[in-house]
Amino acid sequence: MEKIKPKIDHNINVAGLLVTDADTVLNKLTREKKGQLKGLYVFPKKIGNGVVYICNGAEFPNAKAVDFLLYILHVAETNNWPKKIKITSLNALAKEIFGIKQSGKIWNEKIERFLVVWANHKFYFKNCFFWQGKIIDTVMLGVIQNFKIEKRGRGKTATLIITFDDDFIEICKNTTWYRRPSWIEIKKLRKETAKSLYLLALEYKPDEKTKNWKIYIDSDLKYWYRNALNSLADPKHLRPSIILKRINRAIEEINEKTNLQMELQETEEGNYCIFVKEVCPAGTQALEIPFDKLPDEEKAMLVAYIETVKEKKKINNIWGFLRSMSSRQLKIWLKKAEKYFNSEVKADKETDFIEKPRLIEKLKEWGKKKFSEKPFLYDTYFEKSEILTALENNKEIIFICKDKDYADFLNTAISKKFQNELKEIFLKEISFKGKNE
Repeated sequence: MEKIKPKIDHNINVAGLLVTDADTVLNKLTREKKGQLKGLYVFPKKIGNGVVYICNGAEFPNAKAVDFLLYILHVAETNNWPKKIKITSLNALAKEIFGIKQSGKIWNEKIERFLVVWANHKFYFKNCFFWQGKIIDTVMLGVIQNFKIEKRGRGKTATLIITFDDDFIEICKNTTWYRRPSWIEIKKLRKETAKSLYLLALEYKPDEKTKNWKIYIDSDLKYWYRNALNSLADPKHLRPSIILKRINRAIEEINEKTNLQMELQETEEGNYCIFVKEVCPAGTQALEIPFDKLPDEEKAMLVAYIETVKEKKKINNIWGFLRSMSSRQLKIWLKKAEKYFNSEVKADKETDFIEKPRLIEKLKEWGKKKFSEKPFLYDTYFEKSEILTALENNKEIIFICKDKDYADFLNTAISKKFQNELKEIFLKEISFKGKNE
């Protein structure tokens, strides 16, 4: 372990002691092989002029585990910081943390895992610093001292009782409110980097009255990203351009969803600085959800697309996922959805067909424009109940009709007569087939 010169008056702040980026590197971490912290996962975090070693015997908390801690601290704060808190419904807790409508066994198990992680989480202060009015050489404190889950029987929700570490809850209690993380704001954020940056902004806020302040970024951008945002990611694998991109995306989400507004600017010296403005107190700003502002057609298309990819992308809660997106993320997913429904299919084989019901709407839109002066022709060709679905592969689009006779009629009346025109629109051969063909 690195030898640190004795320093006095460490700035102990809950926000500054949380670790992020755990999800991406969790399996690559190794335990300490020697010294006082042998056998633990260790992350050295600079605070002021000193170092605190953040340790865990289980695993470092990921973004959701941090959300869990911030929520139970929020519960403790609203009850005037008792050492022990009681949460009467484990299901309600899971819904609050994960944003799901219906809880279940898998979510309750995740909550239990978070409890185990935080029960094994320690902060190790070494080499002489100021602690509660005294100069102390070494202190180790935890987060959760113990927890109990009391089950009431089948069909009834379980109760959770959490006992905090004495020193930890004292730190939380004495931290001024404007620097303590607000669960109401944090839960709006989806990106891990955005959560970390929001917490960092609270650390930098000098006092309660200040509404505008700055976050100074060290000239060594990689070092700053690792230390200031508590990132476990290896800086060796991150280029400055990637780090700046991550920061800008985090700022976009913070500006869109929380009570803070940020702007990243380059200084005259060539370094970077983040300007922060508090537009209103935490928890008072109405949460604007970009997804809610979309036209109904785009909403339907996004929902349909995510339904098809939710297993592959491991999306458990579609509505929660959609409502947590920033405007930029929505644009990206809309492009994916449009490409999926409207562009060429990249199937494993050229002969593989994929169902694309949206192509029926595209065909009907063409029909409305084509026969706008003769609506009876449109009604003749495109009976709503006759064309059931559309199948597409790399070469052909087949519209499936209720019966063969109607399919033959459309092949004669539409496909042959407007074959070239349809090919220009759909970029493929068009044909109609009966359901049982």
